[in-house]
Amino acid sequence: MNYKKFIAFSISFCAVLFGNVIYTLSCGPDADPYDYYISFFNPYQSGKGYEPFYYTGMSPFYDEATSPSELEENISDWQRFAGDKVKAADIREYVYTYTKDQMSAVATRSTAALPDSIRNNTFARFLQEERNQDAARYLLFAKSCEPSVSVADRWTPPDRNKSLMDALGKEAAERYEQTGNKELRERYAFQQVRLLHYSGRYEDASATFDKLFRKPGSSLMYYKALALKAGAVQHMGDSVQGAYLFSRVFDKAPALRVSCYTSMRWGNAPEEAVYNLCKDNREKSMVAAIYGMRKDEITLEPLKKVYDFDPASPALTVLIGREISKLESRFLDRVVSTSTDSASMANIVALPPEMATIANTQIRPMIGWMNSVIDKGKVKDLAFWQVNSAYLSYMCRDYDVARAQLNKVTSKEPAIRNQWEVVNLLININEHKTIDKALEDKLLGTFRWLDGQLGAAPRPEDWWASGRDRFFSKTYRNLLGAILAPKYHQQKDYAKEALVRGRCDSLHVYDYFLSGQSATEQIRDEMNTAQLLQLHNFMKSTDKTPYEAYLASFFPKTVDMNASIAESYLRVHDFKNAQQWFRKAGNMETSYLVFKELFQDFGLDSAEKAYPKVITQLQFCDRMLALQDKMKVTPVDAKVYYEYATGLFNISYYGRTWNFVRRFRPSTRWYTTACEKDPFERQYFGTYAAESYYLKAAQAATDPEFRAKCFFMAARCYQKHVPPMDDSDKYYGALVRNRYFPVLKSNYSQTRLYQEVYGQCSYLRDYIKSGK
Repeated sequence: MNYKKFIAFSISFCAVLFGNVIYTLSCGPDADPYDYYISFFNPYQSGKGYEPFYYTGMSPFYDEATSPSELEENISDWQRFAGDKVKAADIREYVYTYTKDQMSAVATRSTAALPDSIRNNTFARFLQEERNQDAARYLLFAKSCEPSVSVADRWTPPDRNKSLMDALGKEAAERYEQTGNKELRERYAFQQVRLLHYSGRYEDASATFDKLFRKPGSSLMYYKALALKAGAVQHMGDSVQGAYLFSRVFDKAPALRVSCYTSMRWGNAPEEAVYNLCKDNREKSMVAAIYGMRKDEITLEPLKKVYDFDPASPALTVLIGREISKLESRFLDRVVSTSTDSASMANIVALPPEMATIANTQIRPMIGWMNSVIDKGKVKDLAFWQVNSAYLSYMCRDYDVARAQLNKVTSKEPAIRNQWEVVNLLININEHKTIDKALEDKLLGTFRWLDGQLGAAPRPEDWWASGRDRFFSKTYRNLLGAILAPKYHQQKDYAKEALVRGRCDSLHVYDYFLSGQSATEQIRDEMNTAQLLQLHNFMKSTDKTPYEAYLASFFPKTVDMNASIAESYLRVHDFKNAQQWFRKAGNMETSYLVFKELFQDFGLDSAEKAYPKVITQLQFCDRMLALQDKMKVTPVDAKVYYEYATGLFNISYYGRTWNFVRRFRPSTRWYTTACEKDPFERQYFGTYAAESYYLKAAQAATDPEFRAKCFFMAARCYQKHVPPMDDSDKYYGALVRNRYFPVLKSNYSQTRLYQEVYGQCSYLRDYIKSGK
């Protein structure tokens, strides 16, 4: 073997392997830009055609699928040209999928060799008619131009053939003169401007637009050509005029808004300078709106500016929608309860200082301004403003003010009524200090209404979709997980809290897991025995109200209540009751090494030669009870104490078989003095009982090797409940000053066990080296 090559290969392989491991571990899933904070506001109320400019802090544009899209607009234009007998789907197929050769066959009416699908295409047949041959030739010409004015992808620089583009431009000019149809002439004019623009002849492109488009138009081709002129002007150094022209296209052509907005940002023209080119206040209002859409901070200024220019501007609803979404992400998300042990909005009298500042300096002034606008009645979508003024008052916990504003809404428009229902629901819940039967009756009606709004269940592959059809799923989830579940928790009604979470889980909307835990996690890991028995009895009861029956129908089917109750007893070392409930359980967790000591934390629990048999949770309880019986008869064998202590240690946080008592082991939680308040956590994180039984084993033992093992395991348990300290050096010193290390050093330093663990335990080594 060539060892030099082998060593070189090994080093390279390890570098690649561990480099990829580090890269993989350092990359986590990105936040969903449409669902990363608690929200009850539907941005799609804000205005059709402005979808990209709704707010998300995770993406430059909210939804690039503008309504209508450029493709849809172009197809609509050709549909009007061709008439109702031609199918829109056939136009789309012809324009966007047919090859140049196929279009050539249609334009020359030589389609005999083409497949039936093309010959039967209604648009292809339309183009073959004598009177429509000019349109067929135009589409063939446009297909010929595409390679010169587009790129394969955004990473590939364009390769412009200037000679070919000049020839195509001349052909477009000739066809423009030869064609009598007004719409086709406009399309040839557009092609001339486009070819000049993309060949870098910006002055000629601008001049050609002025020559061929003397009068303002309203078609997609006109605005596409105007956008090309705007870009040419901007390339020529006049960013102000370029921004003004882009703003006109932005205003009039929804399909082109994203590209115009992007080009304006690139140009970076001063806002005030652009106003000087505007012909009236309406144009100024659109410029102000476009610049306002750049703002990521919470601000009223763009809204005020647009309103002062044009109170009826359609962009106002987009801008106010953006501010509402910002406040949800930076205020509401932090105020509304997101965990089972924190308070919901109705139960905290005062906002935290930072949040109170936002409410007083940003939200309430915004509400005041909105209400003054509402009172003047000049804005479009007045009901939209009323509902969302109420929503902002809800955020500030001004429930009476919110209710008063909500009561003014008279609109019957479905989108407005839906948002009204959501805000009304939030106010209703928070006006009640507790959830009583009267509120539950109202909630059931709301749940039924929400069920009717949900539509089809979301598909896993759609998890990052913008959510046009997912608003109610997310709203329902937020209501259940962030509002109702914590409120039931405060009322100590853990059964209904779990069932509310069960309904939340059944929605399968996990993008933003705001609820902190699922119903399954709550039942299996968090609820104590009394709470689980309350839930068990509730599920068995036959006198449930309709509301309770509705929630009970969503109880998670993967949960075995008998096993969960048994595990709750196991957590507090009540093996007798755990045994009884495990006997009723279905599937149980298993172990091989639950009775084998563990000298280092977090070992694997897999079969070994000396431990080949599976031990179920029930069998574990049986054995622990048998050991308890043996401990009642004196003298007690030291190995009985030791085995019992090992069983206790292995079902702790640090043991091999922690999953006997919990299905999830957190990686960031350790012992703190707070654990002393909970009997389970005191043992799970503190291992007091295991320590006491290892000490009893040491006292009962006579063999030095075995006694050394007992004291070392007791030392391990003792270390687990050393209180953490802010000073890391002092904390490490406290870990080193383990009460059992002096015994090990003085009496058992010559044992094999001591030599083995000395090489494994840095705390013991540091204690010995300290000389204390």
